[in-house]
Amino acid sequence: MKKIIQKISAGLNELTLPQKARAHYEAGRFKEATDLFKELLKQSNDVEHKRCLADCYLQRAWAMADKGMYKEACVLWENYSTYGAAPLQALDTYVLWLLACKNNRKAYAVLESFEARQLDEDYPELAAHLGALLVADCTDMLAHLPKDSALPRHWPWVDEALSAYRDGEREQCEQALKKLPFRSAFRDLRALLKVQLLDAASIEQAPAMLAKIPAASPYRALADTCLAYLQMGADFIATMAGLEHPQRRVVAHAKGFSAQQMNLLETLLKQKTPLNDKMRFNLAMQYQEVFGTHAAQAYCQGALANYPAGYNDYRKHFALKDPFEENRLQALLCEQGKNSYDARFYWERCIDILKRNRPANDKKIALIFRHMAEKAPYDAAAELLAASLEYDADDRQSYLTILSIYEQNRPDPVRYEEWLERSLKRFPADTDLLVRAAKSAANRKAFKKAAAYAKALLKVDPVNTLAKQMLFANHMAHARRLLKAEKFHLVEKEIQAAEQLSIDKNLRRQAELLRGFYLWQAEDKKQGLQQIADALAKLNDDPINMQFQAQMEAGLLELPTAALTRALPAFKDYLLSAPELQRLIAAMEYYDEQLDDRTLLFKALDKIKAPLKKSLQWLLDHEALLLSWCQALEKIAHFELLKHCAKMGNVRWRKPLWRYYQTVADCQADASRLDFMTLFMLQNALEEARADNDDKTAVLIGRLIEQASGAINPFQFEDDFDEFDEEEFDDDPIDDLFGHLPESIMRRIGKKTQDIMAKTDPERFMAKCISQYGKRIDPQRLGILLMNPDFVGAVMVLVAAEELKIDIGVSFEDILERFVDDSPQFQLPFF
Repeated sequence: MKKIIQKISAGLNELTLPQKARAHYEAGRFKEATDLFKELLKQSNDVEHKRCLADCYLQRAWAMADKGMYKEACVLWENYSTYGAAPLQALDTYVLWLLACKNNRKAYAVLESFEARQLDEDYPELAAHLGALLVADCTDMLAHLPKDSALPRHWPWVDEALSAYRDGEREQCEQALKKLPFRSAFRDLRALLKVQLLDAASIEQAPAMLAKIPAASPYRALADTCLAYLQMGADFIATMAGLEHPQRRVVAHAKGFSAQQMNLLETLLKQKTPLNDKMRFNLAMQYQEVFGTHAAQAYCQGALANYPAGYNDYRKHFALKDPFEENRLQALLCEQGKNSYDARFYWERCIDILKRNRPANDKKIALIFRHMAEKAPYDAAAELLAASLEYDADDRQSYLTILSIYEQNRPDPVRYEEWLERSLKRFPADTDLLVRAAKSAANRKAFKKAAAYAKALLKVDPVNTLAKQMLFANHMAHARRLLKAEKFHLVEKEIQAAEQLSIDKNLRRQAELLRGFYLWQAEDKKQGLQQIADALAKLNDDPINMQFQAQMEAGLLELPTAALTRALPAFKDYLLSAPELQRLIAAMEYYDEQLDDRTLLFKALDKIKAPLKKSLQWLLDHEALLLSWCQALEKIAHFELLKHCAKMGNVRWRKPLWRYYQTVADCQADASRLDFMTLFMLQNALEEARADNDDKTAVLIGRLIEQASGAINPFQFEDDFDEFDEEEFDDDPIDDLFGHLPESIMRRIGKKTQDIMAKTDPERFMAKCISQYGKRIDPQRLGILLMNPDFVGAVMVLVAAEELKIDIGVSFEDILERFVDDSPQFQLPFF
């Protein structure tokens, strides 16, 4: 910093005096600039130098006033007035500075020089502040104000209103305030007095009225004080935090606060961050006299759910009421200590105590079961929620949570249908449940049931889009069945019924498309073919979607597609845009709901497979869209297209979700095909997803790992050896070779193997192994070993460890010995 200042000084020394003055002035160094401009004015009476000097004095005056040094500010302003050109700036502010430093003589002299127009029109803020001083009993000022200005004319009415307010004469006060013009300098005081005159029924209007007083008004501080007096709770604390200490004492006195209440208030105001559970609990304990012992105990008792560590303090200050409270607090303490087993024990004792007084305690029992469900694994949570419904059968949220568990977290179609039926019996007109029921029926291809639920949903919610779409789909499916059965006289009636629903234009065009097939099959093939082409062109902007929809509709009707393909635009060289791929995904999902099996869907996709694969290369900037595409392909189990997309996505983004989709495609959703290394990489992907708080991906990967290992995660070991059977020992060569390595080392090696696999395809890796290790074993024999996934995995661990320069105590010869002899390595590597 010292060198920088020296450089600035050296630079300034090279400048001329005017340049130095201008440099200081432009840099905001007004004191230095003042001295230099004064020197320049001694040499010549330059107008520009004089203007700059005046501005330097003015800026310094503002700076002093900002620091509360009003006497110095006045001196500097007077220097400014010596050099400044008329009209002088901040003359009104100068008067306020004089009054602030109690120099009334000078202030009154300036006021006497004012004309009425100046005070009323040019300086309204000064007039407002002078009015506030009059209210504060500085009435000797009146003699020095312009006689014909508005301020002294309005003052008698204000004085009359204040006298009436002090005497409790409300009507007279209101009459006096009505005499004040709208733009009077006392208008903010009028708003304050009107707030004070509000009755109990109108007091809610007070905050809005006080908010209209501007921040620059001299009455703003008084308005905030009034607002604080009217408020309670968090709003009161927030407003009090913005007040000065004297104002806070005025409010506290007006509210009749005791010394303890004042101490509590000051404690709360000193907190710069929101109070945590511990601080709230301790304040309630410390200020029992303020809150009342009963209220403090009730609060602390409830707070123990979030702050169980306060249990001992609670027992010191309050006597436990009954055994129920004792067990409840013990349960909360166990939950805090992550001791779920003992927590359940104490909650069950609470339930047993409450059962003695049924049905009065049924609601409490249900609430305990729901609280336990929040802490329990999904399977146990569903059982606990079901138990809660035995005591409080009308809790809608519990039904919905059970349904979500059996639908998403622990999929169980049978139990899901069971609980959906029970839920609908309890809440037959609930829109969420009707939507679930309609979707479930549609997924099971029970179209009549889906239509019935959709009709019931429309009775409750006539504009429900999902219900209309389901009814439309039901009419279309029935029309297709009639067309296939050649009951042509009924087809048009069904199509018209679908069109009568208030649906969007795309669904109406879908009906037009089916009408085209009807014409093609029943009446005029040429006209029908033309209507099909026209309808497809309206429904889709690209030839790929047109071709896909044509294949699907013709397939649903069991009609040949050759003529349709010729009638539609060429599609083999077309590349889909992002919106067009989104349209294809929606079409896939729509038709998937209509099919009993997916053979037809696969045929239609195979028809457009080549341009689809080319299109994806141009859509690699749309990650979310490609993930939606992978999700749709996984749902219909089209693993060829899924593998193509997932491989590109994994290379581009390297995220756990892409790794999951590539693995699903490789094993074709059969987790039993996964080898050890793939499972190891999946475990790393699972941990990465959890670290990224990507819960959805973590659930998907975790489920796949569980499926691969018979619902037991091979990376989560338990200490239960009671049922260990030596005859059922499962020989694992990877564990034999590398089981001695610490978990942290294996994780590092696992991540390195992922990098190796990402950069090298399997064929190149095997060729590298043959080249590197072929001299130690016959290459043909090595080639045979490389067909064993466990051997490849073991070699990959070795290669990764070598690249990381980690000594794992296992050589290539050890791996060969383990696999060539096909005998377990029971000797530990340390002996």
